Amino acid sequence: MSNDNTLATMAQLFPAKVTRRYKIVSLPVSGNRVRIQSLTEREQSEYEMAVIAQGSGRSRFIRSRLLDANRRLIALCLVDADGNRLLSDNQANQLATWDSADSNFLHDEVAAHCGINREAIEELVKNSEGIVVDLPPTDSPPE
Repeated sequence: MSNDNTLATMAQLFPAKVTRRYKIVSLPVSGNRVRIQSLTEREQSEYEMAVIAQGSGRSRFIRSRLLDANRRLIALCLVDADGNRLLSDNQANQLATWDSADSNFLHDEVAAHCGINREAIEELVKNSEGIVVDLPPTDSPPE
């Protein structure tokens, strides 16, 4: 798009192929270099709804989902050189064995890359009216 006052067209707003943004980061403790991808609006909304439950006419946080929310987000964004996810939703629990400095660093990088404001999420958690225990965290044994 040019720097003039031209407005975007429908074709520019909704291209036939979704363009992802990628970034390579180095983890501070392990030294491993990893590649992260941006999320589509749909993927981000689905991630957010995986952490929030609907009940009694209002949204409420689910404690078990909050416990592994960072891992879930990392798993959504951690990709190989071809852009394929390295971890499925069910494999996100493997991140629980990482050094927390690496996982916190990567979560912050992923959140910033995707435009997710950590402070806003923390404020929502702080102000939530109740915690509902629902689904097990990703590191629970399969049923």
